Amino acid sequence: MKRTIFSTTAALCLLFGAVGPASALTIIPTDDAFALPNTLFLNTPALSITSANLRTAGGSSGVFRAGTCSNASGVYGLPNFGIAMSSRNIADYAEGPKTDSGFTTGMEVLADEDQQDLLEPITGQSEHYDVAHLDIDFFNNSAAGLVTFFATFGSEEFPEYVGSEYIDGFGLYVNGVNVAGVLQSGGVAGDLLEPVNINHPDMTSIAGTELDGILAPNGKPVLRFDVPIVAASANIFSIILADASDAVLDTTVYLSSFFAQDTGGGDDGGGFNNGESEFQPILPSNPPNPETGAFDLVIPDDVPVGTTVWVDPPVAVGYSYQITGSAFATFTAPSLATIADLDGYFLNVGMTSVPIAAGQTINFFSAFGVNPTAFTLTGINPSLGLDPLNTLAFPSGVSFTTITGSVVVTMTPITAPVPLPASVLMSGSALALLAGLSRRRRKTAA
Repeated sequence: MKRTIFSTTAALCLLFGAVGPASALTIIPTDDAFALPNTLFLNTPALSITSANLRTAGGSSGVFRAGTCSNASGVYGLPNFGIAMSSRNIADYAEGPKTDSGFTTGMEVLADEDQQDLLEPITGQSEHYDVAHLDIDFFNNSAAGLVTFFATFGSEEFPEYVGSEYIDGFGLYVNGVNVAGVLQSGGVAGDLLEPVNINHPDMTSIAGTELDGILAPNGKPVLRFDVPIVAASANIFSIILADASDAVLDTTVYLSSFFAQDTGGGDDGGGFNNGESEFQPILPSNPPNPETGAFDLVIPDDVPVGTTVWVDPPVAVGYSYQITGSAFATFTAPSLATIADLDGYFLNVGMTSVPIAAGQTINFFSAFGVNPTAFTLTGINPSLGLDPLNTLAFPSGVSFTTITGSVVVTMTPITAPVPLPASVLMSGSALALLAGLSRRRRKTAA
């Protein structure tokens, strides 16, 4: 069935981005099936990719439904790297703000029988179009029993077609079981998980994205999933997204940071704590200085200049950072996937202070005119109750101007008088949303 779509929106912004390319995700379209899981999986060799197959509608005609993403601006507090999959041509999102009135690149390509079988339980519909479908076969070389990943789901079908036959949706099947279910706001463990589609009661309008609706339980669009995998065995992921009942109005998902967690107390074999991501930070190499409370973190001498290294000191409401053997080039705040701080932070060099949002990267020379050897980060919300003794509490990314020998970053926690107990990584379906996001104007359709 076809629909005629009209829009009153004069200008749009990039996928998951505020207006203007400076604050949007950078998307590189690809039909390379291995490039996508190689971006998603953080801790190989714990998880070894054995094969990958990307099936998308319209790939042969220059329409790409998938791409790799980087997120230096911290859009929505998403992690820095991931992939996007869409029933729209993903290349559109890399070209600049859109002004088209169709919100679609429908190819009218019907899903095959296997894809229909995967999609029908998610949407309740019998026909699907313009599928983005990625199968990943991998071997779990470790005792890890869980994989954690993060997602943000949005659609142009919202809000006009909620409750209709046009129920676009997304699924991630692990060994044949769809694990992409999301609790309603206020839900607790054991409650029914709702499928990820535009009928979910927590779809809402959120500013700063081309998509009219984002799935945001409790107002939080970064969804976290902890899903079981088979230890020391082969496993299969099937990631799928499509338009339901027609090819008009598109739907998109952003995925990131698949990493394994050992549930049996053994070695996960994943090479954690190597500084490659916010989920694998370098930890302090010594107890804190008994007089200053400072922690030292030794940076590997083979780190290329300009490469971001994630480090994780004990935390409270801020810290001072000092370095020997180099100077700081950039600083990256943790995404909302790890720290649910709604208000963001402040970077301070001398008497100058600049705000930094969750997941955002600041170039020191651009922001301050210098590459400092010392700075402070302040503004961590004390109500989070981050435990200063928890060395996995606050990963942050730093890059350096030179690596000429031994480089040591020293961090001194700035503590609150009375830390308040709270969860750092919020379990369930989502983590957190940047404060101050206003509701965007919805399109009208007929």
